[in-house]
Amino acid sequence: MANPPRSTARGDVPRYSNEAMAVKARQRRETVAVEAITFPLIVGAVHFIIVQLAASAAFLTGTVREDSAPYRFVPTRMPGWAHYLVEPLRHWDGLWYKLLSEEGYGNPGTDAYAAFWPLYPWLMRAGSEISGAATETVGWVISNVAFVLALGVIYRLVALDFDRGVARATLWALALFPTAVFFSAVYTESLYLFLAAWALLSARTGNWLGAGLIGALAALTRSQGILLLAPFAVLFLQQHGSDLRRWVPNAFYAAFPALGPALFAWHLDQRGAAPDLFITVQEQWGRQRAAPWETLRAGFTGDMCYPGINCGAEWGWLGDLLRSPTWGTLTSAEFRYAFAESDTLELTCTLLFLGLALVGLRRLPLYHSAYIWPALLIPLYGPGLRHALMSFPRFGLVLFPLFVVAVLLVQRAKAGIPLLVASALLMAALTAQFAQWYWVS
Repeated sequence: MANPPRSTARGDVPRYSNEAMAVKARQRRETVAVEAITFPLIVGAVHFIIVQLAASAAFLTGTVREDSAPYRFVPTRMPGWAHYLVEPLRHWDGLWYKLLSEEGYGNPGTDAYAAFWPLYPWLMRAGSEISGAATETVGWVISNVAFVLALGVIYRLVALDFDRGVARATLWALALFPTAVFFSAVYTESLYLFLAAWALLSARTGNWLGAGLIGALAALTRSQGILLLAPFAVLFLQQHGSDLRRWVPNAFYAAFPALGPALFAWHLDQRGAAPDLFITVQEQWGRQRAAPWETLRAGFTGDMCYPGINCGAEWGWLGDLLRSPTWGTLTSAEFRYAFAESDTLELTCTLLFLGLALVGLRRLPLYHSAYIWPALLIPLYGPGLRHALMSFPRFGLVLFPLFVVAVLLVQRAKAGIPLLVASALLMAALTAQFAQWYWVS
């Protein structure tokens, strides 16, 4: 007679449990690996279709406002398919990146270029020389490809710290956020998001050489790349502790993001410009210095502006809409211009991001908060004279842990689908604004 199976009545663990757990863990890793490829492709395709349709339709069928192209430059019609796809998404900073990619730094009259960091325009120029395509077309391709790659990296990273459900929802929240048009425009948002998330994933998994090298590239893409030093420090200490003997050589690699501004300064010097031009040039772009609380106050009151203008939030457009809630009001040039110049989007996004960051102090891994907070606080020290909270709706886009917090909050309220639909509609509307030369961020 066979012996009966060993009892588990007193908490004994069957002998096969460790093997079963190992199988489940392996299956989970395989599922995440596959889904990290397929799911970002789906989300990226939905984002691309919405943004591109809204941009192209608005640009080709609507009334385009007078452009705000860079000085000394008149944008010309792009030939062929680029006129329909790329041209609506190369506005504003996209044209500055075009000029920079073609002219470089250090030429007479180009000091303002130093506000734009070099990796993205260098890639635009290299891609144009290889393919023969226009530089802005190359930038458009880079942005759209980098965004899908970024979604894949973020999925893997969020799945490590949370689960697949949170990772999937985070991608949707990020890709359909109202200002996510900048992920498909000729801007650096997608490239920076990809590099920063990849650097964090490498650091999170202990690949410090990869983290350092990728972090240095991120710091050559945008000034905030050097702020990766903060989450790197958190992860490094969590992995290596305080024993200095364990720090070599990874501590050296973890400092590589500091190479970004150092290389940029060296390049400016080689081109005959001041090495610190990327710092001093901010005054040319209407940036001033103030305490963060003063900047936030100016976002409400508009009392730190150029003479004769208000750079704080104005709500007159909302009153116009409430008095006449019609399609004609929404599509009128007067209403659209009033909304674009009202700075209400800047204030709303800033308060939203700060609120999510505060909640994230309790809901996120510490290195996520270390990635968020410096990138939110430092711009508050440099308010704009034209828009006090200038570019905050863009700056928050690359802080993907904020969208993790939003998902965690919305999951409890079970309001995810309605919010995503509303967010996607707002994204389409702001994309149309951008394509017709209305200010977005």
